[in-house]
Amino acid sequence: MDFRYITKTKGVGGRIKQSPTDFQVEEIGVNYQTKINYLSNKNQAEINWQEVFEKKKSDTDYLIVDLEKNNLATTSALNQLARFLQTSKKRFSFAGLKDKRAITSQRISIYQPSQDRLSKFNFKNIKIYNPFWSKDKIDIGDLKANKFTIKIRQITDFSKDDLKILIDQTISQINKNGLINYFGEQRFGGVREITHKVGKLLLLKRYKEAVILYLTEASDLEREDIKLAREDLKKDLNFRKHAANFPTQTGYESAILNYLANKPTDFLGAFKILPKSIQFLFIHAYQSYLFNELINLRIDNGYGLNPIEGDKIIDGEVYLPLFGVHSEFSRGLAGELEKEIIKKENISFKDFYNKEYSVLSSKGDFRKIKTSVNDLKIISIEDDKDNTALVSPLEASLSFILDKGQYATVVLREIIKKEMIG
Repeated sequence: MDFRYITKTKGVGGRIKQSPTDFQVEEIGVNYQTKINYLSNKNQAEINWQEVFEKKKSDTDYLIVDLEKNNLATTSALNQLARFLQTSKKRFSFAGLKDKRAITSQRISIYQPSQDRLSKFNFKNIKIYNPFWSKDKIDIGDLKANKFTIKIRQITDFSKDDLKILIDQTISQINKNGLINYFGEQRFGGVREITHKVGKLLLLKRYKEAVILYLTEASDLEREDIKLAREDLKKDLNFRKHAANFPTQTGYESAILNYLANKPTDFLGAFKILPKSIQFLFIHAYQSYLFNELINLRIDNGYGLNPIEGDKIIDGEVYLPLFGVHSEFSRGLAGELEKEIIKKENISFKDFYNKEYSVLSSKGDFRKIKTSVNDLKIISIEDDKDNTALVSPLEASLSFILDKGQYATVVLREIIKKEMIG
Protein backbone atom coordinates (compact mmCIF):
# COMPACT_ATOMS: atom_id res chain seq x y z
CA MET A 1 0.00 0.00 0.00
CA ASP A 2 1.12 3.54 -0.74
CA PHE A 3 0.95 6.13 2.03
CA ARG A 4 1.96 9.77 2.36
CA TYR A 5 3.24 11.65 5.43
CA ILE A 6 1.87 14.74 7.16
CA THR A 7 4.97 15.37 9.31
CA LYS A 8 8.25 16.77 7.94
CA THR A 9 10.69 15.17 10.39
CA LYS A 10 13.25 12.51 9.59
CA GLY A 11 12.08 8.95 10.21
CA VAL A 12 13.64 6.91 12.99
CA GLY A 13 13.34 3.58 11.19
CA GLY A 14 13.06 0.43 13.26
CA ARG A 15 10.61 -2.43 13.48
CA ILE A 16 7.29 -3.00 15.19
CA LYS A 17 5.77 -6.29 16.36
CA GLN A 18 9.04 -8.19 16.59
CA SER A 19 7.23 -9.92 19.43
CA PRO A 20 3.51 -9.80 20.29
CA THR A 21 4.46 -8.27 23.64
CA ASP A 22 5.76 -5.21 21.73
CA PHE A 23 2.23 -4.25 20.68
CA GLN A 24 -0.38 -3.99 23.45
CA VAL A 25 -3.96 -2.79 23.08
CA GLU A 26 -6.48 -2.03 25.82
CA GLU A 27 -10.11 -1.28 25.03
CA ILE A 28 -11.89 1.86 26.20
CA GLY A 29 -15.66 1.55 26.24
CA VAL A 30 -18.42 4.04 26.89
CA ASN A 31 -18.28 3.24 30.61
CA TYR A 32 -15.28 0.92 31.03
CA GLN A 33 -11.60 0.39 30.25
CA THR A 34 -9.94 -3.00 30.11
CA LYS A 35 -6.42 -3.63 31.40
CA ILE A 36 -3.77 -6.11 30.32
CA ASN A 37 -3.14 -8.07 33.50
CA TYR A 38 -1.97 -11.56 32.74
CA LEU A 39 -0.36 -12.55 29.46
CA SER A 40 2.42 -9.94 29.59
CA ASN A 41 3.56 -10.98 33.07
CA LYS A 42 2.28 -14.58 33.25
CA ASN A 43 -0.07 -13.94 36.16
CA GLN A 44 -3.02 -16.29 36.59
CA ALA A 45 -6.66 -15.25 36.33
CA GLU A 46 -8.21 -17.07 39.30
CA ILE A 47 -12.01 -16.97 39.30
CA ASN A 48 -14.47 -18.62 41.66
CA TRP A 49 -17.07 -19.58 39.05
CA GLN A 50 -19.47 -21.07 41.57
CA GLU A 51 -19.65 -17.70 43.29
CA VAL A 52 -20.11 -15.92 39.94
CA PHE A 53 -23.04 -18.13 38.96
CA GLU A 54 -24.64 -17.78 42.41
CA LYS A 55 -24.88 -14.03 41.73
CA LYS A 56 -26.76 -14.56 38.44
CA LYS A 57 -30.28 -13.19 38.39
CA SER A 58 -33.09 -14.67 36.31
CA ASP A 59 -33.14 -11.76 33.85
CA THR A 60 -29.36 -11.51 33.32
CA ASP A 61 -28.52 -13.93 30.53
CA TYR A 62 -25.22 -12.41 29.41
CA LEU A 63 -21.95 -13.09 31.17
CA ILE A 64 -19.62 -10.15 30.60
CA VAL A 65 -15.88 -10.85 30.83
CA ASP A 66 -12.63 -9.17 29.84
CA LEU A 67 -10.80 -11.24 27.25
CA GLU A 68 -7.00 -11.07 27.04
CA LYS A 69 -5.31 -12.79 24.10
CA ASN A 70 -1.79 -13.24 22.81
CA ASN A 71 -0.94 -13.52 19.09
CA LEU A 72 -4.52 -14.39 18.10
CA ALA A 73 -7.15 -12.63 16.04
CA THR A 74 -10.33 -11.81 17.98
CA THR A 75 -12.35 -14.23 15.85
CA SER A 76 -9.81 -17.03 16.38
CA ALA A 77 -9.88 -16.51 20.15
CA LEU A 78 -13.67 -16.64 20.19
CA ASN A 79 -13.63 -19.78 18.04
CA GLN A 80 -11.37 -21.45 20.60
CA LEU A 81 -13.64 -20.31 23.42
CA ALA A 82 -16.74 -21.58 21.63
CA ARG A 83 -15.20 -25.00 20.99
CA PHE A 84 -14.06 -25.38 24.58
CA LEU A 85 -17.37 -24.22 26.03
CA GLN A 86 -19.20 -26.47 23.55
CA THR A 87 -21.48 -23.68 22.45
CA SER A 88 -22.28 -21.72 19.30
CA LYS A 89 -20.06 -18.86 18.15
CA LYS A 90 -23.28 -16.87 17.76
CA ARG A 91 -23.51 -16.66 21.56
CA PHE A 92 -20.44 -14.41 21.67
CA SER A 93 -20.41 -10.68 20.97
CA PHE A 94 -17.77 -7.97 21.18
CA ALA A 95 -17.32 -4.25 20.62
CA GLY A 96 -14.42 -4.35 18.17
CA LEU A 97 -11.77 -6.50 16.51
CA LYS A 98 -8.26 -6.29 17.95
CA ASP A 99 -4.83 -6.82 16.35
CA LYS A 100 -3.64 -10.39 15.91
CA ARG A 101 0.12 -10.11 16.50
CA ALA A 102 -0.24 -8.35 19.82
CA ILE A 103 -1.36 -8.76 23.40
CA THR A 104 -4.81 -7.22 23.64
CA SER A 105 -7.65 -6.93 26.13
CA GLN A 106 -11.31 -6.31 25.30
CA ARG A 107 -14.74 -6.83 26.78
CA ILE A 108 -16.99 -9.59 25.41
CA SER A 109 -20.31 -11.14 26.33
CA ILE A 110 -21.34 -14.81 26.36
CA TYR A 111 -25.00 -15.82 26.26
CA GLN A 112 -25.89 -18.37 28.96
CA PRO A 113 -22.50 -20.14 29.26
CA SER A 114 -21.93 -23.38 31.15
CA GLN A 115 -20.53 -23.05 34.67
CA ASP A 116 -18.96 -26.49 34.45
CA ARG A 117 -17.08 -25.73 31.22
CA LEU A 118 -15.95 -22.28 32.40
CA SER A 119 -14.54 -23.73 35.61
CA LYS A 120 -12.24 -25.95 33.52
CA PHE A 121 -11.13 -23.22 31.11
CA ASN A 122 -7.32 -22.91 30.97
CA PHE A 123 -5.64 -21.67 27.78
CA LYS A 124 -2.03 -20.54 27.48
CA ASN A 125 -2.73 -17.63 25.14
CA ILE A 126 -6.25 -16.63 26.27
CA LYS A 127 -7.38 -15.36 29.67
CA ILE A 128 -10.84 -14.25 30.80
CA TYR A 129 -11.45 -12.28 33.99
CA ASN A 130 -13.62 -9.58 35.67
CA PRO A 131 -16.86 -11.54 35.17
CA PHE A 132 -20.31 -10.08 35.88
CA TRP A 133 -23.85 -10.60 34.65
CA SER A 134 -25.92 -8.25 32.50
CA LYS A 135 -29.28 -8.01 30.77
CA ASP A 136 -27.55 -6.65 27.68
CA LYS A 137 -24.77 -8.02 25.49
CA ILE A 138 -21.62 -6.16 24.48
CA ASP A 139 -22.08 -4.55 21.05
CA ILE A 140 -20.27 -2.40 18.50
CA GLY A 141 -21.72 0.76 19.98
CA ASP A 142 -19.98 0.10 23.31
CA LEU A 143 -16.52 0.78 21.86
CA LYS A 144 -15.19 4.31 22.28
CA ALA A 145 -11.41 4.13 21.82
CA ASN A 146 -8.30 1.98 22.19
CA LYS A 147 -5.16 2.61 24.22
CA PHE A 148 -1.91 1.44 22.58
CA THR A 149 1.42 0.74 24.26
CA ILE A 150 3.96 -0.02 21.52
CA LYS A 151 7.67 -0.71 21.33
CA ILE A 152 9.69 0.21 18.21
CA ARG A 153 12.83 -1.95 18.09
CA GLN A 154 16.00 -2.07 15.97
CA ILE A 155 16.47 1.70 15.84
CA THR A 156 20.05 2.56 14.84
CA ASP A 157 22.14 5.64 13.97
CA PHE A 158 20.88 7.71 16.91
CA SER A 159 21.98 8.45 20.43
CA LYS A 160 19.26 8.19 23.07
CA ASP A 161 19.12 11.97 23.44
CA ASP A 162 18.92 12.60 19.68
CA LEU A 163 16.24 9.94 19.27
CA LYS A 164 14.13 11.50 22.00
CA ILE A 165 14.45 14.95 20.43
CA LEU A 166 13.44 13.62 17.01
CA ILE A 167 10.41 11.69 18.27
CA ASP A 168 9.32 14.68 20.37
CA GLN A 169 9.49 16.89 17.25
CA THR A 170 7.34 14.44 15.33
CA ILE A 171 4.84 14.24 18.20
CA SER A 172 4.67 18.05 18.25
CA GLN A 173 3.83 18.17 14.52
CA ILE A 174 1.21 15.42 14.91
CA ASN A 175 -0.42 17.28 17.78
CA LYS A 176 -0.46 20.49 15.72
CA ASN A 177 -1.53 19.15 12.30
CA GLY A 178 -3.42 15.96 13.12
CA LEU A 179 -3.02 12.73 11.16
CA ILE A 180 -4.09 11.50 7.75
CA ASN A 181 -7.08 9.28 8.53
CA TYR A 182 -5.86 6.35 6.46
CA PHE A 183 -7.10 2.84 6.90
CA GLY A 184 -4.06 0.90 8.17
CA GLU A 185 -2.40 -2.22 6.77
CA GLN A 186 -4.50 -4.49 9.00
CA ARG A 187 -7.53 -3.52 6.90
CA PHE A 188 -5.87 -5.04 3.85
CA GLY A 189 -4.88 -8.39 5.27
CA GLY A 190 -1.57 -7.97 7.07
CA VAL A 191 1.53 -9.43 5.42
CA ARG A 192 -0.28 -10.57 2.25
CA GLU A 193 -2.22 -7.32 1.68
CA ILE A 194 -4.83 -8.99 -0.51
CA THR A 195 -8.14 -8.42 1.28
CA HIS A 196 -9.02 -5.39 -0.87
CA LYS A 197 -7.96 -7.22 -4.05
CA VAL A 198 -10.22 -10.14 -3.20
CA GLY A 199 -12.92 -7.59 -2.32
CA LYS A 200 -12.77 -6.00 -5.77
CA LEU A 201 -13.13 -9.39 -7.47
CA LEU A 202 -16.11 -10.22 -5.25
CA LEU A 203 -17.60 -6.81 -6.03
CA LEU A 204 -17.38 -7.64 -9.76
CA LYS A 205 -18.88 -11.10 -9.11
CA ARG A 206 -15.68 -12.83 -10.24
CA TYR A 207 -16.02 -15.38 -7.47
CA LYS A 208 -13.61 -18.01 -8.79
CA GLU A 209 -10.78 -15.50 -9.18
CA ALA A 210 -11.52 -14.08 -5.73
CA VAL A 211 -11.38 -17.43 -3.93
CA ILE A 212 -8.30 -18.62 -5.84
CA LEU A 213 -6.48 -15.38 -5.01
CA TYR A 214 -7.42 -15.73 -1.33
CA LEU A 215 -6.13 -19.31 -1.25
CA THR A 216 -2.96 -19.04 -3.34
CA GLU A 217 -1.45 -15.55 -3.00
CA ALA A 218 1.72 -16.09 -0.96
CA SER A 219 4.02 -13.74 0.92
CA ASP A 220 7.71 -14.04 1.75
CA LEU A 221 6.78 -12.99 5.29
CA GLU A 222 4.64 -16.10 5.80
CA ARG A 223 5.91 -19.32 7.27
CA GLU A 224 7.75 -21.33 4.62
CA ASP A 225 5.38 -24.33 4.74
CA ILE A 226 2.34 -22.08 4.28
CA LYS A 227 3.99 -20.22 1.41
CA LEU A 228 4.89 -23.50 -0.34
CA ALA A 229 1.39 -24.90 0.19
CA ARG A 230 -0.14 -21.85 -1.52
CA GLU A 231 2.31 -22.11 -4.43
CA ASP A 232 1.65 -25.84 -4.88
CA LEU A 233 -2.11 -25.30 -4.86
CA LYS A 234 -1.76 -22.56 -7.48
CA LYS A 235 -0.02 -24.97 -9.87
CA ASP A 236 -2.82 -27.52 -10.19
CA LEU A 237 -5.87 -26.23 -8.26
CA ASN A 238 -6.55 -29.78 -7.14
CA PHE A 239 -8.77 -28.91 -4.20
CA ARG A 240 -9.33 -32.45 -2.99
CA LYS A 241 -5.61 -33.25 -2.93
CA HIS A 242 -4.59 -30.09 -1.10
CA ALA A 243 -7.51 -30.13 1.35
CA ALA A 244 -5.95 -33.14 3.03
CA ASN A 245 -2.58 -31.56 3.82
CA PHE A 246 -2.97 -27.76 3.72
CA PRO A 247 -1.45 -26.20 6.88
CA THR A 248 -4.24 -25.74 9.40
CA GLN A 249 -2.56 -22.64 10.84
CA THR A 250 -3.65 -20.65 7.80
CA GLY A 251 -7.10 -20.34 9.32
CA TYR A 252 -10.08 -20.59 7.01
CA GLU A 253 -8.32 -21.86 3.89
CA SER A 254 -8.69 -25.49 4.94
CA ALA A 255 -12.46 -25.09 5.36
CA ILE A 256 -12.75 -23.54 1.90
CA LEU A 257 -10.64 -26.31 0.36
CA ASN A 258 -12.76 -29.01 2.02
CA TYR A 259 -15.87 -27.39 0.56
CA LEU A 260 -14.35 -27.14 -2.92
CA ALA A 261 -13.16 -30.75 -2.74
CA ASN A 262 -16.83 -31.75 -2.91
CA LYS A 263 -18.18 -28.81 -4.95
CA PRO A 264 -15.24 -27.68 -7.11
CA THR A 265 -17.21 -25.10 -9.14
CA ASP A 266 -19.26 -23.44 -6.37
CA PHE A 267 -16.91 -20.60 -5.48
CA LEU A 268 -19.56 -18.33 -3.99
CA GLY A 269 -20.62 -21.22 -1.77
CA ALA A 270 -16.99 -21.71 -0.75
CA PHE A 271 -16.77 -18.03 0.19
CA LYS A 272 -19.88 -18.38 2.34
CA ILE A 273 -17.99 -20.94 4.47
CA LEU A 274 -16.25 -17.96 6.08
CA PRO A 275 -17.93 -16.45 9.17
CA LYS A 276 -20.17 -13.50 8.31
CA SER A 277 -17.91 -11.21 10.34
CA ILE A 278 -15.04 -12.14 8.00
CA GLN A 279 -17.11 -12.01 4.81
CA PHE A 280 -17.97 -8.37 5.42
CA LEU A 281 -14.29 -7.42 5.59
CA PHE A 282 -13.55 -7.93 1.88
CA ILE A 283 -15.90 -5.34 0.38
CA HIS A 284 -15.10 -2.98 3.26
CA ALA A 285 -11.38 -3.43 2.55
CA TYR A 286 -11.89 -2.43 -1.07
CA GLN A 287 -13.88 0.63 0.00
CA SER A 288 -11.00 1.46 2.36
CA TYR A 289 -8.48 1.11 -0.45
CA LEU A 290 -10.47 3.53 -2.61
CA PHE A 291 -10.67 5.97 0.31
CA ASN A 292 -6.88 5.84 0.83
CA GLU A 293 -6.28 6.30 -2.89
CA LEU A 294 -8.58 9.32 -2.96
CA ILE A 295 -6.56 10.91 -0.15
CA ASN A 296 -3.31 10.19 -2.02
CA LEU A 297 -4.71 11.75 -5.20
CA ARG A 298 -5.62 14.92 -3.33
CA ILE A 299 -2.16 15.12 -1.75
CA ASP A 300 -0.36 14.40 -5.03
CA ASN A 301 -2.34 17.19 -6.72
CA GLY A 302 -1.26 19.65 -4.06
CA TYR A 303 -4.58 19.97 -2.19
CA GLY A 304 -3.40 18.14 0.90
CA LEU A 305 -6.04 17.64 3.57
CA ASN A 306 -7.58 21.08 3.05
CA PRO A 307 -11.18 21.67 1.92
CA ILE A 308 -11.73 21.97 -1.83
CA GLU A 309 -14.78 22.81 -3.94
CA GLY A 310 -17.53 20.24 -3.48
CA ASP A 311 -16.28 18.68 -0.25
CA LYS A 312 -18.72 17.45 2.38
CA ILE A 313 -18.04 19.56 5.49
CA ILE A 314 -19.38 18.54 8.91
CA ASP A 315 -18.52 20.68 11.96
CA GLY A 316 -15.69 22.26 10.00
CA GLU A 317 -14.10 18.94 9.03
CA VAL A 318 -13.75 17.41 5.55
CA TYR A 319 -15.42 14.04 4.99
CA LEU A 320 -14.59 11.87 1.96
CA PRO A 321 -16.85 9.15 0.54
CA LEU A 322 -16.60 5.47 1.26
CA PHE A 323 -18.08 4.51 -2.09
CA GLY A 324 -21.22 2.38 -2.23
CA VAL A 325 -24.34 1.81 -4.29
CA HIS A 326 -26.01 4.94 -2.87
CA SER A 327 -22.98 7.15 -3.50
CA GLU A 328 -23.13 10.15 -5.81
CA PHE A 329 -20.21 12.14 -7.13
CA SER A 330 -19.54 15.38 -5.30
CA ARG A 331 -19.80 18.59 -7.27
CA GLY A 332 -16.82 20.63 -8.44
CA LEU A 333 -13.18 19.67 -7.97
CA ALA A 334 -13.92 17.05 -5.28
CA GLY A 335 -16.19 15.23 -7.72
CA GLU A 336 -13.60 15.33 -10.51
CA LEU A 337 -11.08 13.58 -8.27
CA GLU A 338 -13.65 10.97 -7.26
CA LYS A 339 -14.44 10.29 -10.92
CA GLU A 340 -10.73 9.86 -11.64
CA ILE A 341 -10.45 7.14 -8.99
CA ILE A 342 -13.58 5.31 -10.18
CA LYS A 343 -12.44 5.46 -13.82
CA LYS A 344 -8.98 4.19 -12.93
CA GLU A 345 -10.50 1.22 -11.07
CA ASN A 346 -12.98 0.56 -13.90
CA ILE A 347 -15.95 0.15 -11.58
CA SER A 348 -19.26 1.92 -10.99
CA PHE A 349 -21.38 2.61 -7.92
CA LYS A 350 -23.93 0.02 -9.05
CA ASP A 351 -21.26 -2.68 -8.64
CA PHE A 352 -21.69 -2.25 -4.88
CA TYR A 353 -25.13 -3.91 -5.11
CA ASN A 354 -25.19 -7.72 -5.21
CA LYS A 355 -28.69 -9.09 -5.73
CA GLU A 356 -27.40 -12.65 -5.44
CA TYR A 357 -25.76 -12.24 -2.01
CA SER A 358 -26.46 -9.11 0.04
CA VAL A 359 -23.37 -9.50 2.24
CA LEU A 360 -21.38 -8.35 -0.80
CA SER A 361 -23.39 -5.13 -1.08
CA SER A 362 -22.67 -1.79 0.55
CA LYS A 363 -24.70 1.41 0.68
CA GLY A 364 -21.64 3.63 1.15
CA ASP A 365 -20.73 6.16 3.83
CA PHE A 366 -18.36 9.04 4.65
CA ARG A 367 -15.18 9.23 6.75
CA LYS A 368 -13.09 12.14 8.02
CA ILE A 369 -9.97 12.92 6.01
CA LYS A 370 -8.07 13.83 9.19
CA THR A 371 -7.98 12.42 12.68
CA SER A 372 -6.21 13.17 15.93
CA VAL A 373 -4.31 11.19 18.52
CA ASN A 374 -4.67 11.61 22.27
CA ASP A 375 -1.99 11.51 24.95
CA LEU A 376 0.82 10.53 22.55
CA LYS A 377 4.03 10.29 24.57
CA ILE A 378 7.35 8.55 24.96
CA ILE A 379 7.42 6.06 27.82
CA SER A 380 11.11 5.18 27.55
CA ILE A 381 14.10 4.93 25.24
CA GLU A 382 16.40 2.04 26.09
CA ASP A 383 19.11 -0.18 24.62
CA ASP A 384 17.55 -2.89 22.45
CA LYS A 385 19.05 -5.92 24.17
CA ASP A 386 17.18 -8.39 21.94
CA ASN A 387 18.93 -7.23 18.75
CA THR A 388 22.59 -6.97 19.72
CA ALA A 389 23.73 -8.11 16.25
CA LEU A 390 22.98 -4.54 15.16
CA VAL A 391 25.29 -1.65 15.97
CA SER A 392 24.09 0.15 19.12
CA PRO A 393 20.37 -0.63 18.61
CA LEU A 394 17.75 1.27 20.59
CA GLU A 395 14.10 0.66 21.38
CA ALA A 396 11.49 3.36 21.94
CA SER A 397 8.29 2.66 23.88
CA LEU A 398 5.28 4.89 23.16
CA SER A 399 1.70 5.10 24.31
CA PHE A 400 -1.35 6.85 22.85
CA ILE A 401 -5.14 6.67 22.55
CA LEU A 402 -7.09 6.53 19.29
CA ASP A 403 -10.83 6.73 18.74
CA LYS A 404 -12.50 3.58 17.40
CA GLY A 405 -11.93 2.95 13.72
CA GLN A 406 -8.48 4.55 13.77
CA TYR A 407 -5.23 2.68 13.17
CA ALA A 408 -2.09 2.70 15.31
CA THR A 409 0.08 2.17 12.22
CA VAL A 410 -0.98 5.62 10.98
CA VAL A 411 0.74 7.11 14.05
CA LEU A 412 3.77 4.83 13.88
CA ARG A 413 4.34 5.44 10.17
CA GLU A 414 4.82 9.15 10.80
CA ILE A 415 7.53 8.35 13.36
CA ILE A 416 9.26 5.50 11.49
CA LYS A 417 8.87 6.72 7.86
CA LYS A 418 10.18 3.46 6.48
CA GLU A 419 8.71 0.05 5.79
CA MET A 420 7.34 -1.31 9.06
CA ILE A 421 7.78 -5.05 9.49
CA GLY A 422 5.12 -6.47 11.70
